[in-house]
Amino acid sequence: MGGVDTSKRKPRQTKGTVINRTRNRFAWVVLAVGTASFAVYYSILNYAGGERLQERIHKDFFEKTDEEIDRKNLMRFSLLAPHRGDTIRQLLEEEKIDRSRK
Repeated sequence: MGGVDTSKRKPRQTKGTVINRTRNRFAWVVLAVGTASFAVYYSILNYAGGERLQERIHKDFFEKTDEEIDRKNLMRFSLLAPHRGDTIRQLLEEEKIDRSRK
C-alpha cells in the first residue's frame, strides 16, 4: 500500500490555472466592450444630432401623460378608502384645475 497519489489531485487554489486566466480575460473583454459601447453611445447622442433624440426619449419615457397621472391618482386615493363616482369626478376636476394653473 503506497498511500494516496497527490499528483492527481485538483489544485486547491484557482490562482495560476488555465480556467482562472480564461475567466480573467473574459472579464476584461466584457468590461472593455461595455466601456467602449457606453462611450460610443453617448458620443453619438451628444455630437450627431442627439438633442432631438434626447428630447424624444425624454418625452416618451419620462414625461407622464394626463391619463397616467389620472390613473395614478385614482389608484392612490382608492387604496385609502373606496370613493363614490362623484368623489372621483371631483378629484379629476381638481387635478385639471391644478394642471391648468401650472
